[in-house]
Amino acid sequence: MKASYYGRNFAFLSKFLSPVFSLSGFETTISIRAVLSRRVPSLGGYDEQHGPDDIYPLSIGCLGGIVFAGLHCIGWSFSFPTHTENILWRTASLTMGCSGAVNLLFAVHTFWWSRSSLAINEPFLLVGSIGAYIYIAARVTLIVLMLSSLRSLPPGVYDTVAWTKFIPHV
Repeated sequence: MKASYYGRNFAFLSKFLSPVFSLSGFETTISIRAVLSRRVPSLGGYDEQHGPDDIYPLSIGCLGGIVFAGLHCIGWSFSFPTHTENILWRTASLTMGCSGAVNLLFAVHTFWWSRSSLAINEPFLLVGSIGAYIYIAARVTLIVLMLSSLRSLPPGVYDTVAWTKFIPHV
């Protein structure tokens, strides 16, 4: 997507917005390697047309993110090494769910406002990209918290399991 497409106000964001929209299917870029190898294009093809079916992949992605955040909310009352990590886990889980919900509501609102296609306008680009980056930051926070919780495992983890009790043998 060209920097001029974002308008004068968002030209500086084009470097950061391109990966998000390329992966979501709103932006189609033709790489030189793809043209020379004559391979089948991915993520929607080479056309620049957007139709009424564009809302479905975006909605499925947002709903998947909300469900994934809901699974992380199951750990709401789990024990964490510190109270700060507990608060970070809760905040990151809620942030993931809320950013997916905001993106979904904004996309559906934009779709119904235009009635025919997913109108890619500057507010939609801004809200969508900010929501995507907030989701990514919350997800990275959860991954870091998961890895940091390995430093204080319960003592039962180090017990040797007698596998012969669980495997029936002759």
